[in-house]
Amino acid sequence: MTNQPLKANEALIVRLATGLVFGLAIAWLVKSFDALEGRSIPLWAQVLTSTLMLGAFILWAGAGAMKRLSLAIWTVIALGLIALIAWNRVAHANEGGYNPFFFNLSFLIYPFLFITHELVSSADQSGKPIAPYGLYFDEAWKRGVQLALSVIFTALFWGILWLGAVLLGYIGFSWFKYLLSNEYFSWPISGLAIAASVNLGDVQTKLMHNFRALVLGVLSWLLPVITVIGLLFAVSLCFSGLEPLWKTKAATASLLTACVALVLLINAAYQQGDVERPVHIVLRWSARLACGLLAIFAGLAAYSLYLRIAQYGLTPERVMALVGVVIALLYGLGYAVAAALPRGRWLHLLEPVNIALAFVMAAICFVVLTPIADPYRLSAQSQAERVNSGAVTPEKFDWRVLRFETGSYGLDELKRLSKSGKTDTIRKAAVTALAVTNEDRYLITPYQPPQNRVKPDARRLKVVAPEKALLPTSFLQQDYPDEGYTPQCLTNTDRVCTVVLLDLNGDTKPEIIMRDSNALYIYAEGEKGWEMQGSPLYNSGHDEDFNAGRVTAAKPKWDDLMIGKERLRLRD
Repeated sequence: MTNQPLKANEALIVRLATGLVFGLAIAWLVKSFDALEGRSIPLWAQVLTSTLMLGAFILWAGAGAMKRLSLAIWTVIALGLIALIAWNRVAHANEGGYNPFFFNLSFLIYPFLFITHELVSSADQSGKPIAPYGLYFDEAWKRGVQLALSVIFTALFWGILWLGAVLLGYIGFSWFKYLLSNEYFSWPISGLAIAASVNLGDVQTKLMHNFRALVLGVLSWLLPVITVIGLLFAVSLCFSGLEPLWKTKAATASLLTACVALVLLINAAYQQGDVERPVHIVLRWSARLACGLLAIFAGLAAYSLYLRIAQYGLTPERVMALVGVVIALLYGLGYAVAAALPRGRWLHLLEPVNIALAFVMAAICFVVLTPIADPYRLSAQSQAERVNSGAVTPEKFDWRVLRFETGSYGLDELKRLSKSGKTDTIRKAAVTALAVTNEDRYLITPYQPPQNRVKPDARRLKVVAPEKALLPTSFLQQDYPDEGYTPQCLTNTDRVCTVVLLDLNGDTKPEIIMRDSNALYIYAEGEKGWEMQGSPLYNSGHDEDFNAGRVTAAKPKWDDLMIGKERLRLRD
C-alpha cells in the first residue's frame, strides 16, 4: 500500500468507523460512571473519556487530506497530547465534579489542536516543513467552516430525532424517546452524524468554496465598520483619558475581544493577497488602519493587565489574560510593521507573520496547558510570595485563592506556608485555610479592595416634584460607591437623572426617587446616612408621567402576611 491520502470512500469509512467506535467507548465509560454511585471517578477514566471525545476530531479532519502513514503517526501523537493535557487538568484541579469537556482554564486546547493540526496537515500535503501561505489559508478556513457546518448539521439532526420522539409520544409510543436517552445509542449516533457531515464538506468542494467565499466577503466588509468605531474610540480616549476605561472593570477583556475581531477581519479582507483578485481601496485603507489600531488596543490591554497584576498578583484568570495579551502584542507588532512597510505587495508581510505566529501560539498554548506554565501553579506561587514577602498582610490576603482557586498547587503552597511561613500569623492563617472544607469555603472572607466613591452633582439631578423642591444637603454631601448598581448620573458627567421627593414610609421625611433611563432607584436617610432601598420595576411607558411629577404614594392593596418572623408580600 503506497503512502497516499485515503480515497473518498476510504475516508468515509474511516470517519464513520471512528464515530461508531469512539462513541461506543465513550458510552461505556459514561455508563460506568453511573455505577460508581457517588464515588470519585478514577483518574484514568476521566483522562480516557476526554481524550476520546476530542481525539475523534483529529481522525475526522485528517482522513480526507493527510497521507495514510502521516495520519496514523499524527493521530497517535495528538491523542498523547490530549491525554497529557487532560491528565494535567484532572490531576491538579480541586474544583470538584467532573466534566469530560475542556472548559475554563483548559479551553485553550481547542485552538491548540486546531492550529497544530493545520500546521501538520498542510506540511504533509505540501511535502515541506513550512507549507505555502495559500495552502495554510485554504486549509484553515475550510476546516473552520467545515467545523461550524458540522455543529449545525448535528444540532439539526438531533432536533429532528427529538421531534420524532415527541410525535410518537403523542400517540402513545415512548420507546423512541428512551432510545435517544440511552448512552449506547446517543453517543455512537452523534459520532456518525458528525463524521458524515465532515465527509460531506470534503466531498462537496464547490459548495464549501462558495460558502467560504460568502463568509469571507461578509466579514471583509465589516472591517471598515470596526475600523471607524476603533478610530472613534482611540480619538475619544485622548480627551477622556483612561480612567473611564478602567472604571468598566472589564478593560482587558474588552480590548482583547476587539483585538481578536480585528485580526479575524483583517485576514478576511487580505485573504491571499491581491495577486489573483482586486481589492477595493476602502478595504486596503481599512486594513492598514486596523493594523495600527490592533497595536494600540494590544498595548492598552497589556497596560491594564499590568496594573491589575502589580496590585493583586496572579490568578488563573489573569494568567489566561496574560496569554491573550502576549499574543495580541505579537500580532499588533507584526501587523503594524506590515502596514507601515512602504514597498512591496499590499500587506504582504502578513503572510510570514501569520505563519510564524501560528507556531508561537501553538507553543504558548502547549506550555500553558501542561505543568510547564500551568496557570494554577504560576498563580499559587505568585499569591504565596505576595503574602510571605509582606506585600500584603495576612488579614487582607484572600486565602480562598490558594485554598480553592489554584488547584493542588495552591494546597501545596498552603502546606508550605503553614510550616515555613515567615511570621507566626502567616503560619496560623495557612493552617486555618487548610482546615476549611469545600462546603464552608465562603466562610473565608476574601479581601475586598477599597471601593471608589463619588459625590452627586446637583446639576445632573433634576427635581420635578414637588415644584421648586431642592435635594437635601445631606444627600449631596455624602459620597456613594461607584458600583454597577449605582445610578449612572452619579458617576457619569454626561448623564442626567429625573428626581421626585416623596415620603414613602410615613416618617414625614421625603425619600429620593431617582429615574436613570429605564430604572428607578429609591434612597432613604437612616442612621448611616442615605442608602439605596431598592429598584422597583419600571418601563419607558411611565416616562411622561414621571417627568411631569405625577407621582404619589399609595397604600398597598393587601397587607403583608407574617408567618412566624418571616414576611410574605402579596402581589396582584
